[in-house]
Amino acid sequence: MKCPKCHFENPADRNFCANCRAPLFPSEKIPLSKIETVLESKQNLAVGTTFAGRYQIIEKLGKGGMGEVYKVLDKEIKENIALKLLNPEVASDKATVERFRNELKFTRKITHKNVCRMYDFNKEKEDYYITMEYIHGEDLESSLRRVEQLSAGKAIFIAKQVCEGLVEAHRLGVVHRDLKPQNIMISKEGNVHIMDFGIARSLKAKGITETGMMIGTPHYMSPEQVEGKEVDQRSDIYSLGVVLYEWCAGGCLLKGILS
Repeated sequence: MKCPKCHFENPADRNFCANCRAPLFPSEKIPLSKIETVLESKQNLAVGTTFAGRYQIIEKLGKGGMGEVYKVLDKEIKENIALKLLNPEVASDKATVERFRNELKFTRKITHKNVCRMYDFNKEKEDYYITMEYIHGEDLESSLRRVEQLSAGKAIFIAKQVCEGLVEAHRLGVVHRDLKPQNIMISKEGNVHIMDFGIARSLKAKGITETGMMIGTPHYMSPEQVEGKEVDQRSDIYSLGVVLYEWCAGGCLLKGILS
């Protein structure tokens, strides 16, 4: 079933797009049981409340395909961190939960200055969440909405730092698989941080990496990833090349083809 928003091809039994999370058919046709499940599982993380007895909600930072992200105060260590609350539909998939749990064993080993540090993957009642380093800044997708394209010098400056972060991740056998402007953050100090390594799959985790399963954003995927084949570090390099083109040219390299 093709998504009406991003044109991603989804299995026929899905209610929401696996790529952008948009409904795959009009809301009045969505099974009532699906709507009730989402509403009943969703917690209201209001500003000032405490989640999981430890994290005080400071503000909501955003919402993506995997879930909502909050800036929180970790009351145990007295430090601001980021907390991603997984969408109920994602968290209800046991295979996805197991994948997150296994990937964290590898992604938390990445301690490079250009990679957002992952802390923990846990569960509170029926909700799974990920804690990670809080980066005070703006992602490149938001930046490109304002300026449309970057100067060659600025693009190279950012890409160099992304490459340095990828070198360390690849040294540890971790492939990002979803490198895109939304997952590249620029801090207020001007430092570049690669985000969301939590959805990457480790090449060293036996039984975790499977062929025939596509993870990532189609516009930035390497050909082998689009086809659901095994990927390695070269796939991330391809994705960075597509991102770099978009920064400098002001448009997606493969938009016309994939649409």
